[in-house]
Amino acid sequence: MMQAMSQKRPFAAFRRLQWKLTFSYTLVTVGTLLVVELLVGGLLYFLFFSNIFTSIVQDSMQNSLEDQARTFLEQTPPDIDGLRIWADSLVETTTELSITGGISEKTKLQFGNLSIETDERQQLYFMDADLVVLAQVPGPVKTAVLNHPFDTASVPNSAQLLQNALQNPPDTDTLFMRHDDGTFVITAPIVGSKGDVLGVMLLTYALPIFEASTILPILQAVLFTLIPFTIGVGFVGTIFGFLTARGLAQRLQRMSQTADAWSQGDFSVAAHDASGDELGQLNRSLNRMAEQLQNLLQTRQELATLEERNRLARELHDTVKQHIFATVMQLGAAQALADSDPSATRTHLAEAEQLARQAQQELTGLIQELRPAALAGKGLAEALHDYATDWSRRTLIAANVAVQGERPLPLPIEQALFRIAQEALANVARHSQAGKVEIGLTWQETAVSLTIQDNGQGFELAANEQTGMGLQNMAERAAEVNGRLDVQSKPGAGTAITVTIPQT
Repeated sequence: MMQAMSQKRPFAAFRRLQWKLTFSYTLVTVGTLLVVELLVGGLLYFLFFSNIFTSIVQDSMQNSLEDQARTFLEQTPPDIDGLRIWADSLVETTTELSITGGISEKTKLQFGNLSIETDERQQLYFMDADLVVLAQVPGPVKTAVLNHPFDTASVPNSAQLLQNALQNPPDTDTLFMRHDDGTFVITAPIVGSKGDVLGVMLLTYALPIFEASTILPILQAVLFTLIPFTIGVGFVGTIFGFLTARGLAQRLQRMSQTADAWSQGDFSVAAHDASGDELGQLNRSLNRMAEQLQNLLQTRQELATLEERNRLARELHDTVKQHIFATVMQLGAAQALADSDPSATRTHLAEAEQLARQAQQELTGLIQELRPAALAGKGLAEALHDYATDWSRRTLIAANVAVQGERPLPLPIEQALFRIAQEALANVARHSQAGKVEIGLTWQETAVSLTIQDNGQGFELAANEQTGMGLQNMAERAAEVNGRLDVQSKPGAGTAITVTIPQT
């Protein structure tokens, strides 16, 4: 099992948010690259293997060349020389610098927005209605071509295309064709202003040859370059993803550290993030929440202090004040009988002395409740034993303290358990009419528990009103140290209170 855990540990780091974001960034980068490559490949396939490019060329011929050619052919007789001069002006020769440093001249046929590099396979012919060649761009290889009927055998399938163009109206859907060698044949009619067909234009244009013998090597080259290119892009994407995710992970880590400090009660630590994104807004919201929690804790402390003051006021009113009032009455009676009945006077003075002692005992008990100094210099077990002994002497209720497995405890837990014991014993003295109390303090491996059980009259938990506030106070004290308070009681069967506080 330990070996299996050691095998998993090297991959545990990759479960962190930073690596998850990094891998997602890499996946998105590579996926985007593949999608773009597929789209570009599909677009190129669509352009080269569909009629879209041919249709664009034909529309450009119709829109850019037909109007000008019409002006020459509608004249009587047709201005053939002007047509040839204008046709020659469509050809431009440019000088270009090659990659190797050489200089080369290129001849391009330009009309509309198109620029077509010319060679022996790319020619533009202007013919009349009888298919006699009137002009050829670039200039004819053999001058005998001009003024002679067009040789349809030199351009396969051109005869049918020319007949389609000469129809009135022309069949515009069958004016172009693509040959297996990658050559396009495109025709466009020259329609006169009266609607009659004056002639026809024919363009032979060669795109790169895309046959099985040439496509397979190209695909192989693309695949061999695509794989390393994709790996390289993925590697670069991983680096950028790691750097991008690192900042985000650090911001989240700072938030986690701040939350840990708050969970330990240290609200002096604030989440600092001035960013305007969602994480920055979350940090500011958490800071506001921490401030509200501080205010809430302060309010609870103030309420607890006020509640303690009210409880002390009730205790002083119900005990000490009554004893002092009775003492004053006894002293007044003694003063009135001092001259006439010395014996009765001594009796009243003795009663006053007894009442004063009771008031002193009550004040001593209240002072001990207020001052956790009972724990000073002692452990919880010794402090409980001393307090139970004094409480038993004052209340005349037998109390027994049993301790098991005593170990040191943090001061907040000792104070909480001591206060709960004080509150529980006070409730026993006031309400239970018990004759005996058993106090048990037990340390276990993972918890410490305090049990206070009396043999008094008990009560119904659901209908409890008289001691409800005391039980609530004890439950709140236990909760402050992550403890739990359990109460068991039935009428006539006594009451058992158990406090359990976990230990780490």
